This record gives sequence, C-alpha cells and structure tokens, in this order.
Amino acid sequence: MSGEIPVLKNTMFFKDLSDQELLLFLPIMNKRKLPDKTNLFLQGDTISNVFIATEGKIKIFRNDPSGKEQVLHFKQSGDLFPHVGFFRHGEYPANAQAIEDSEVYVIAIKDFEQVLLNNPSLSIKLFRVLGDQIVNLQQRLEEMALRSANERILLLLVRLCETHGTGKKDGWIKLNTRFKNADLANMIGTTRESVNRMISHLRKEDAVIVKDGEYLVYIEKIKDELLNIT
Repeated sequence: MSGEIPVLKNTMFFKDLSDQELLLFLPIMNKRKLPDKTNLFLQGDTISNVFIATEGKIKIFRNDPSGKEQVLHFKQSGDLFPHVGFFRHGEYPANAQAIEDSEVYVIAIKDFEQVLLNNPSLSIKLFRVLGDQIVNLQQRLEEMALRSANERILLLLVRLCETHGTGKKDGWIKLNTRFKNADLANMIGTTRESVNRMISHLRKEDAVIVKDGEYLVYIEKIKDELLNIT
C-alpha cells in the first residue's frame, strides 16, 4: 500500500501532509481502470466519491438545455476532483468522462470524512489547500467578468502551459492534451470564432503551432501579446 504514497504526494490537495498522515488515506483508496470514453459520473448523480487521476485524461463537462457541450476542465495525473464533494451532499454539477485510457483512485466521501473526524488536525491542512482553490476560482471569475475575449484566450493558454504543458527546447511548451478550438472557447465562455481568430493571429506571430490538435506554445510571446493588449 505504501506504493500509493507517491500518488498522494503528486496530488496538490495532499501536498502539505507528511508520509505518516498520508498513510491514513491508503486503506480507503481503490484503483479503477477507465477505458477511453468511459463515464466516471454524470451530472445529477448523487455525490458519493471523489477521484484522483493517475493516468490518462478526464474531461469535465456540462450540457446546456439545448444539448450543447461546455467543457469545464481536463483532469490529468495528480488532479483531485470534484472539490465540491467536500463541501456539501448533493449532486455532481457536471459529467466526467475518460477521453483516453485512464486510471483513477476512488475515495468514498463517507470514508474520507471518517478519516478527518478521527484526525482533526488534518482538516486544517486540507482546508488551507481548498482555500487556494477558491482563490484560483475567484481569479477565473474575475477574468470572465473583466477581461476581453482575447485576453481570456491568452490567459487560458498561459494556464494550460502551467497545468498541461511539457517543456520543449527553445522556449516552446507542448500541451499534452489535444484541444479543439471549441474546447478552448467553452472553457472561457467565448465563441469558437473568437478563438479561431486569435489562434490564427498567434500562428502568424509564431507564438503558437497547431498540428492535428496538438499545440506548441511559445509562452514568452503569449505573455508579450497579453501585455500589448492590457
């Protein structure tokens, strides 16, 4: 079981816990393989578990009343989701689906809560991390309200480089998830046409290379574009 300690250490939510504290969670973790296109949970299902992604990619998305898909996040190794599971009992606010062969650890909410009840000092450390997540969410909401569509696209590319990027030589970063322009638009609440125009501009400026859905991003040029807009 101690082999799962590195999994937890790679998970932002558990980053402040010692090895001894992490050991408390190992008995309640269950590994699950997810073939491509497997639904992990559906919007409206009763919240019963949280998940830690360890391999592959998980798409978090909603469908609006007209049936249009809105992509919210892409989860990868080290991501714990959904955070809403720790705040209230209710329903999952979105769908989760593997978009390639993936693996997650499943933790039942009731078991997680019992660990915290038995070890109250853990709650303080974990709530600090949740506080960081709330600040991040507030920043993204401010972007939606105060930034132009072009600024939001550039900020999204910067954020994806940080969360989904692999360093390449000469300043280029490869995004390790394939994105459609419609996916990028959905994540920041703008139109695909707006993303198309900005990506076309960035390609002309040699700031972005797109081939078969794979993105290479020259991060410094993206930051320069952002400074020029603001």
